[in-house]
Amino acid sequence: MPRKTSTRRLTASRSSTICDIAQALGISAMTVSRVLNSHPQVSPETRRKVAQKAAELNYRPNRWARTLVTNRSQILGLVVPDISHSFFSEITRGIQEIIEEQGYNLLLCNTGRDAITEIREIDALLASRVDGLIIASEQSENSWEYFAALETQGVHFVLIDRFFRNLNCSYLTTDDVEVGRLATEHLIELGHRKIAHIRGSSISNARLRLEGYQTALRAHGIPEKAAWIVPGNFRVQDSYDAAMFLMSLEDRPTAIFAGNDTSAYGAVKGCVEAGFPVPRRVSVIGAGNIEGDQHPHPFLSTIHWDRLEIGREAARALLDAIAGGQPRTGARKVFPPSLLVRESTALPSE
Repeated sequence: MPRKTSTRRLTASRSSTICDIAQALGISAMTVSRVLNSHPQVSPETRRKVAQKAAELNYRPNRWARTLVTNRSQILGLVVPDISHSFFSEITRGIQEIIEEQGYNLLLCNTGRDAITEIREIDALLASRVDGLIIASEQSENSWEYFAALETQGVHFVLIDRFFRNLNCSYLTTDDVEVGRLATEHLIELGHRKIAHIRGSSISNARLRLEGYQTALRAHGIPEKAAWIVPGNFRVQDSYDAAMFLMSLEDRPTAIFAGNDTSAYGAVKGCVEAGFPVPRRVSVIGAGNIEGDQHPHPFLSTIHWDRLEIGREAARALLDAIAGGQPRTGARKVFPPSLLVRESTALPSE
């Protein structure tokens, strides 16, 4: 005669429910629900028993069922262009520090710097009913309509590391004009007068860093040369190609301000392979300090700003907006950058 399967065995084979806990304790499911949702009108002894039995039965709350009741998932979405280096991973760490204190979890999407992928990932996060979004967008500055539509729909979101001039939304970034000015001023102070710029893509920080580069040149009476401003799109390969082009010019620059550190890596590689070692023949400075405490050769001179705090502030701004029930427009903060002089910049050799 076959043996009966025990209730305990059945419980272990599937996810336990509130009803399982209630049945095991001989109390109502409503009482168990009150305990699990920290309702004040439950005795300490009942709380102890429910907590103990929930642990025994390996109970896991059904987040999606709770979402249907509360209209909150306790999940935030983070959309970044490249999680492979420390810039966005530090921002992520800052976000997690704040949201975990409030009982939130984070869903991370990496777009690979592709604007179409970005929109697809945002749509997927919204379909998953996240409570809000933190986004480092790769959309062109002129392509802000998608985010305007999100605002109209009442979606809570905060932009980081870039913004849209025609959009009155919350954002946190650094002073990118100052980033470009500091980098270029450093090269000028070393004695360089033939300074190229490998610019970024069509987002706000690329435009503003170019503006800072131009501002520094004008301040020192150095003429701007169109042939020395070349696209690198914040990508290693594009910036490598840009540096190879610059080094092929008859009137070549002696220094390069790359729009970010990723571009600087490509620029260093291009210069070296073209026969112009860094910094002996050409100086290269980036922006973003993605090396952190790592020391490749040469250790990049760069511009630094506090990414951890950007993450924290972005999380606080988003949580404030969610708690208020309305998108919080105009919550903006600009973080000051600073110069880090390292091994990839030196006096001009000619």
